[in-house]
Amino acid sequence: MKNKQRTKIRSAHSVSLLLGLGLLVGSAFASAQSITIGGANFSEQTILANIYASALKKEGIEVKTRLNLGNRQIIAKALENGDIDVVPEYIGSLLSFYDDKSALTSQKEIVSALQQKLPAGLQLLEPSAAGSITAWAVTQKTAEKYNLHTLSDLAPVSGELTLGGPPEVTTAALGLPGLKAVYGINFKSVKSLDMGGPLSRLALNSGAIDVATVVSTQGILAKEPWVVLEDDKHQQPLQNITPLGRKALLTPEVTQVLNEVSAKLTDDDLKQLNRLVDIDHKDPAKVAAQWVAENTVKATN
Repeated sequence: MKNKQRTKIRSAHSVSLLLGLGLLVGSAFASAQSITIGGANFSEQTILANIYASALKKEGIEVKTRLNLGNRQIIAKALENGDIDVVPEYIGSLLSFYDDKSALTSQKEIVSALQQKLPAGLQLLEPSAAGSITAWAVTQKTAEKYNLHTLSDLAPVSGELTLGGPPEVTTAALGLPGLKAVYGINFKSVKSLDMGGPLSRLALNSGAIDVATVVSTQGILAKEPWVVLEDDKHQQPLQNITPLGRKALLTPEVTQVLNEVSAKLTDDDLKQLNRLVDIDHKDPAKVAAQWVAENTVKATN
């Protein structure tokens, strides 16, 4: 009888030990599971992906990065396949990708629509106040000459002015066709250059063009004293930067850290960060880590 009791006790201890080992192994596996941050192939995406990675690493979360992935089609496939787990996104463009007929303009409406349109395994986190949109800039001299503050101000004098921008600005719905439809803007001529890059910078400063097509958070705007005209009729959709991730990897801690990044990021931050990388040629990973350190992004226990 005692032998049977000892056998039962040993068996119980064995089961407890195995369960304990199982829990330990499971815990070790969970803690060892890493998150892969992806990003598209332009500087701002590289900076943002590195900010996400740096903020998560600061909390002891293992992180990998896969940068310069290409366009949204490639990134969407990588998310769905589990090749990447989180990516910085822009809500307006993201909604257009999943619903090209959408004409929503408010952040609340766009986010609500995205929550309905996103694939089942993906989740949108909190949008940041920061975001990048296509914009149009003039020199201070031109702004003063024509009293330009908004795109509505530009409309009556646009027939006297030359626009510079990438080739697609003449055909893209959010380019000249949109400006004409919403504001009645019709430029005297258009020069095919780049998107607020060195060609546009030289042309605008030299007077070869009067208006440059730019991205609202480009680093050049933190360096040049240009005037970015306000989109007072909201022709451009909101492009708030928002983490998009796979639900399976968005633990409460990961979610909190990424939402904290969104809460602290501003348009001015993006301009300065883009300037450091694009104009001053700083390392994006170091620039991102410095921003995280200065903004004390962390999860609360």
